[in-house]
Amino acid sequence: MTLILIDDASSTVLPRIPQGDANLEHPLRDLIFAHPAILPLAELEPEIGRVVAVAKEFNLPGAGFADVLLVSEWGRLIIVECKLWRNPQARREVVGQVLDYARQLARTDYEALQAAVSSNRRRRGNALYELAREAGSSMNEAQFVDRVTRDLAAGRFLLIIAGDGITESARRLGEYLKDQPGLAFDLGLLEIADYRFTDPITGDERRIVQPRLIARTQIIDRFVIRSEVPGITIGLEDEQNFAVSARAPGAPSESAAVWRSFIAAFATEVRFDDPAQMPPRWGGIGWMKLPFPGPAQPRLYRSTKNGNIGVFLSYGDAEGQEIYASLHEDREGIAAEFAGAGLPEPTWSSEDGTATFALTTPSPQPWDAAKEAEQRAWLARAANQMVNSLRPRIARITE
Repeated sequence: MTLILIDDASSTVLPRIPQGDANLEHPLRDLIFAHPAILPLAELEPEIGRVVAVAKEFNLPGAGFADVLLVSEWGRLIIVECKLWRNPQARREVVGQVLDYARQLARTDYEALQAAVSSNRRRRGNALYELAREAGSSMNEAQFVDRVTRDLAAGRFLLIIAGDGITESARRLGEYLKDQPGLAFDLGLLEIADYRFTDPITGDERRIVQPRLIARTQIIDRFVIRSEVPGITIGLEDEQNFAVSARAPGAPSESAAVWRSFIAAFATEVRFDDPAQMPPRWGGIGWMKLPFPGPAQPRLYRSTKNGNIGVFLSYGDAEGQEIYASLHEDREGIAAEFAGAGLPEPTWSSEDGTATFALTTPSPQPWDAAKEAEQRAWLARAANQMVNSLRPRIARITE
C-alpha cells in the first residue's frame, strides 16, 4: 500500500520500509507499549473503550513472557505478541505461543495477576486497577476487580499478533484460525506498515505507522465447550451431533454429555512439550482430533464397544501414503521414543489403500471416576508423545 503526502504545493510518495526491515521485534513492542492507541482494537470490539499499557515482557510462568499486556477502561485484558514476518518461527509458532499465554493467564486468579502487575510496574497496591483508573475508567474498584475476575474465569481475552507485514502463509494462518470455533477469545492478526520520510522544512526524519487488521476470530458461544478450569475450550464441529428426534433440537444425548464432560476434564490436564501445538478439538461422540501438519490429523478415542482407548493416525491418499512410508522407515526409532515415555509399542498397518499408525491400551468397563482419571492421564501422555515423535518428522517430510 502506498502513502502520498500532499501539501499545497506538491505531493510526495512515501516509501514503505520493506517487511522484516522496519522494526526489530523489541522496538515494535516498545512502540505499542508507548502508544497502545495505534492498535485498531475497536474493529475487534467496538465497545472496548480506552486502553492503557500494563506491562512489557509480562511473565506468565510456564508459558513465557508476553510482549505487551494491556487493559481497557472496562477491565478487558489484551495480550499483544510482536513478530517479524521474515522470521520463519513467527509463521510456525506465534499462534501456538499466544494461545499458550492465554491459557496460562486463564489459570491465574485476580490476586496473582495484580501481584504480578505490581511487581512488573514496581507499584504497590492494586496497580492494575490504578492504571485503568488513570486512563479514565469510571468503574469503581470492586466493579473492576469483579469484571477482570469473571473474564479470567471464562478465559475471555483479546489476543493480538502484530507484525510489520503479513506474508501469504501468515494470511492463510489467520484464515484457518477464523474457522476454529473452539477459541474462547477474540484473536486478530495485525499488520503495522512503517513509512519514513524527511520533513522538507525542518530536515528531520518523520515516521508514519499504519496499522491494519488482516484477520480475526469471533467467539460463537453455542459452539464452545467450557471446562471447569478457566480458559480451556474445545470446539464443536456440528451442533447436529447432539440432536435427535426424541429430544428438543440441540439437546445433548446422555452419551454426548458424558463424552463432553470427559474431554472438558482432559483439556485441563493435557500438556504438550511443544508450545506450538494447538489443543485437541471435538471430533464427535467418543473421539477428538489433534491439529497436525499434513493431510491427516491424529484421533484420540475411547471405545465403549471394544473397551479400549487409543490414538491413531490414518492416511488414505497418495500424499499420506508417502508420509506413512517415510515414518515407517524410522519405526524402530519411533518405537524407542514411545517406550521411553512409558507407552506400548505402536502398531503399523497398510491395507486396502489405508495406512495407519496406532497406539491402544485396554480399558474395560465400568468406567468410574478413578478409571476415567487413568484414561485421561494415559491419553494425555500418548497425545504428547505423538506430538514429540511424529509432528517434527511429518513437518520435515511435508516441507
